[in-house]
Amino acid sequence: MDRSAARPRSSLEPPLVIGRPLQSFTPIPLRSSRGRRHAAAILLVAVLAVLAFVAFPLRNVTLIAGDTTLQVRSAFGEEDVLAAASVDLAPGDRVLVGREGEERAVSVERAMPVVVSVDGARVEVRTRARTVAGALALAHVEIGEGDRIYIDGSRTALADPLAAAAEGSVAAASTGQPVQIEVIRALPATLAADGGGETTASAAPGPLEAVPAAPTLGVLVHPDTWRPGESGLPPDERALSLLVTALPPKHAITFRIGDQLEALRTEAETVADVLALYEVELGEHDRLSHGLEEPIAEGMALVLTFVEKVVEEHTEYLPFRMYYRDDHTLAPGETRTVPGEPGEVRVWEEVTYENGAEVSREAHSAMRAKDPVAGEYLRGPVAEDGVSPLVVDDYAGAYVSKIRVWATWYDATHGWWAPDDPSYGTTYTGVRVDHGICAVDPDYIPLGTRFYVPGYGECLAADIGGLINGYDVDLGFPDDHPPRPWHTGYVHIYILD
Repeated sequence: MDRSAARPRSSLEPPLVIGRPLQSFTPIPLRSSRGRRHAAAILLVAVLAVLAFVAFPLRNVTLIAGDTTLQVRSAFGEEDVLAAASVDLAPGDRVLVGREGEERAVSVERAMPVVVSVDGARVEVRTRARTVAGALALAHVEIGEGDRIYIDGSRTALADPLAAAAEGSVAAASTGQPVQIEVIRALPATLAADGGGETTASAAPGPLEAVPAAPTLGVLVHPDTWRPGESGLPPDERALSLLVTALPPKHAITFRIGDQLEALRTEAETVADVLALYEVELGEHDRLSHGLEEPIAEGMALVLTFVEKVVEEHTEYLPFRMYYRDDHTLAPGETRTVPGEPGEVRVWEEVTYENGAEVSREAHSAMRAKDPVAGEYLRGPVAEDGVSPLVVDDYAGAYVSKIRVWATWYDATHGWWAPDDPSYGTTYTGVRVDHGICAVDPDYIPLGTRFYVPGYGECLAADIGGLINGYDVDLGFPDDHPPRPWHTGYVHIYILD
């Protein structure tokens, strides 16, 4: 059955006041132009204050920094939210802004401090890379075959996630403790003579030590330096002259390998021969300025750019909504807040590194991992005038429990059936609507419960209704009742059994 009166609504938020209230004062007649100017200045300040409030209304902004979630009210955009919450940004940090309707959310994705120890040097960087490979690429550290990688003393691999090895990227970024990465280079093969005079390759065990480079012995001879004379050369000098003349020509070239520049004179014939000289293998995405089969020419400048494309994962957050709801369990005017929870979206991005530096980041895929959970502002219900309707509580008998409810009234005319229909006035349990029959929400007051209503009398829970939700009670009356037999409002009822 329908109720005759809708529940009143009221807002909990007091009106906003711009500035401080003026102290009371006694008007003084203005007898000079200076007094009139002062009054005009005060009026101008008041008008500007009202315009500022209209132009820059306060908004609720959700700030998510690490594992902390804050609610900030700001009128000048998301950038001022960080300052209002005393959140500082470090190099490499990224700020993500989400908007949905009037709701705003600002998420600070912290960069992780990383210290890489390699080749006797320490490289400190801050990165949002999710893998060990991404952190090493940002530090311009190349990993060769046989090299070993350790994070805080534990062996790891390039494809392993950096956050898992560091016990959580959020924790590492918030505490400021850097992730320690150590790269142990593989030792070069050495030649050791066996008993038969033959040599075999072996790797020397033990810690990495600096090995001085072996000197390169060679003779650079210009082809014009040695030419066979027409006559008079001794036989041995003539033979030496012919050998020198037959030497292949050497070309002076430059070769930029990543960020390293090499200048050399070489007798290599093609670009592929130069790569083989430096034992460089081209990766799938590496770029070379010349073709592999292009012949070497004097003054050629070769450029090799190492390109790495990896897929990195991070989490983005979705803002949640806040709703107002009346709670019958609260006293009139009492409030309570149930915080919401932001949603989570797992995002995968394809990141391109050139010579260890990030040059592009493109969306790859995304998956909604968690939906946002709305929060609630709960308030104790009040009437339109701010005071609940007064009902004399005249019950003094025995009872099981006492409940505060919103009480309305109804009769058979509030139903769906016409008076000549056999179902006219029939309740959910089959009895007819009359004084002493009440409609309830069976999830809160079970059907068959007897209770006493001050100002009405004893009632039986025998009916339900589409608008009866929670602690609502609809009091039944016969068709011949007087006009407005019940004052809709809040009242305490006494459960008898």
